[in-house]
Amino acid sequence: MTAYKVSIVIPVYNAKDYLHDCLKSVLDQTLSDCEFIFINDGSTDNSFEIIELYQKKDNRIKLLNQVNKGISGARNAGIEIATGEYIGFLDNDDFLKKDFLENLYNNAKQHDLDILISKTILGRDGKYIIKYSGFDVNTIFNQDFIQDQIIPNLLKVEDLFAVWNKIYKRTFINKNNIRFPESRVIEEDNIFNIQAFNKAERVLFIDYAGYYYRDVADSKSRQILENDYFSKALEKYYFDYKTEYSLSILDAEFEKLKAIRFIQRIFYLVYKCSVLKVPFKEKRDYIKHMVFHEKVYELSKKYTEEILKDKGVYEKMVLKIIINKTPNLLVLLILSIQIGYHPRISETIRRINKLTKKH
Repeated sequence: MTAYKVSIVIPVYNAKDYLHDCLKSVLDQTLSDCEFIFINDGSTDNSFEIIELYQKKDNRIKLLNQVNKGISGARNAGIEIATGEYIGFLDNDDFLKKDFLENLYNNAKQHDLDILISKTILGRDGKYIIKYSGFDVNTIFNQDFIQDQIIPNLLKVEDLFAVWNKIYKRTFINKNNIRFPESRVIEEDNIFNIQAFNKAERVLFIDYAGYYYRDVADSKSRQILENDYFSKALEKYYFDYKTEYSLSILDAEFEKLKAIRFIQRIFYLVYKCSVLKVPFKEKRDYIKHMVFHEKVYELSKKYTEEILKDKGVYEKMVLKIIINKTPNLLVLLILSIQIGYHPRISETIRRINKLTKKH
């Protein structure tokens, strides 16, 4: 039996337009001692047949066909059959640099790490940029640092949410029974990472980027509305991570960080909903429901200063609308985003936001 150094789990759902890039990038890896576990999660296109063709040429490809369980269920199925020293994850529409797995594995093995984190090459507005993690590179962080800095980061912002720019020691994952929550449809990565970092004793950030994240526009433009992402965000806010995963953070700090994260999610959803190609009244009503929700107002009022720290003009405007309860100004904001949205304009807004942040 082949002893694999890395197992990569790839959930697949109707990905025929991107699978060839994904498959070629894993088979071209300079680290050859890998297995690539494709979980066909109930695809209705010819994704399964595409993977089968590649599997016939390379026995490192493992293919599991299952009824649709969602990305968490697919990833968990992959974890169960993985045999590599380390486990990583790849989305079916993304791809890797040739030396990605070699770089990550060599560093993880050399330092006997529980988790290794790389930078990401993020596809946005027709170009790729490097996304940084915000933590020092090439320093092994112990459990004290993880509890003091990394866990709060996971509770507050999205910087470390993703699982696909990391690899995890397989024995560590299985010993602590770390799995994806199959009951959630958003931010399942974050819950997985909260569990993993909470148990980790040795983690390392490296100064390397080799994962290409492709921001693919979902053909289901109504997904945010149909899946009611606001209700999911509210559910996440009320979820007691502290008790569920035995986090050592103080109650007051825990509540503050959760509140900041929740309101930041509102900022994101207001923008994403505003550019949806759905009837204006439908998205306006949904955004108003979010922005003027009692809990949103309460937390915005209570943690205004903390929420606005390092934020730009867009976030300040949304928070002002929330606190002052001004529906007319909200409608103007939605219209401005809808009419003015363009990738170049979007990038300009991000730059302005960056310039107006207080450091």
